[in-house]
Amino acid sequence: MSQPQDPAHATASLTYAQVAAAAENLEQRGAEPTLQRVLELLGTGSPNIAQRHLSTWRDARTVPEPPAPRLPAGLIDALERELAAHAESGLSEGQRLAEEARADATTLAEIGEALERRNLELERRLEQVEREARATSERCSALQAERDGLRDELEREQQLAREAQEGLIQHRQQVAMLREQLDEAQQARLSAERETRAVDEERIKAERAQAVAESQRDGALEQAREKAEQIGQLKREIQEERARQRQEVTEMRAEQKARLDAVERAKQEAQKQAQEAAQRATKAEIRAEALQATQSALKSRMDAMQVQQRQRGMRSQGERE
Repeated sequence: MSQPQDPAHATASLTYAQVAAAAENLEQRGAEPTLQRVLELLGTGSPNIAQRHLSTWRDARTVPEPPAPRLPAGLIDALERELAAHAESGLSEGQRLAEEARADATTLAEIGEALERRNLELERRLEQVEREARATSERCSALQAERDGLRDELEREQQLAREAQEGLIQHRQQVAMLREQLDEAQQARLSAERETRAVDEERIKAERAQAVAESQRDGALEQAREKAEQIGQLKREIQEERARQRQEVTEMRAEQKARLDAVERAKQEAQKQAQEAAQRATKAEIRAEALQATQSALKSRMDAMQVQQRQRGMRSQGERE
């Protein structure tokens, strides 16, 4: 059994010579060369093209005349006249019908060829549509994968933003703690200043008492000597008290410096955490920059306070000396 062929290939390969050879082969075997038998013998081909070639072959071939019957001459003459009359009309009608049939067959073959071309065009368009559909499906799959990737990336960015927000909250807590420590340092400095003022008042009182004693020295020498001894003792006590207070002030300054160093280290650590938070989340950069500006302002204020404290300490020391 012959294998089915592509319609376009079969239409292009079927020729008049093949159809004529098949028809003659069937006729030699005593079979009527119909379209179906020709196609079965060829095993392939378009029925419309085969019909057109078969009609051309039938029109071109010479039909052999049948042998004349041997009848009596009179009967033959009568039959011939009668047959001639009927044959002429029948032949004319048969030829007319045959011409109409061949014309119809040719028209049908042309219509069939047009339909075959239309089918081939539709098949090509169908294949193109299927290719476009496959490409569209692949594109949809790619877009789906891209959408999934973007969704995962968005979730990662949101997670980083949450982590950055938590870091900023912790940083704000540290800043609040540093402010409390700074307030404590300021309270300690004020307390030291109050104690220094009290020492200065005692010194002033002692100096006034010494002046009074010196003014009364001429009137009461013994009392003046006693007063002088008392003043000397008071001076020593005052000096000791000043030394003790200086020591306390030095210790307080050292403690305050240690606290300020701790504040500075905490501030640097907070800046480091803010920088790391800014690297993890781009969206938190503006907040981190604002926080860093706040820290810079806080540092400036702390530096200014340290300068003021050093100036006050220098003034206090100058007054005591």
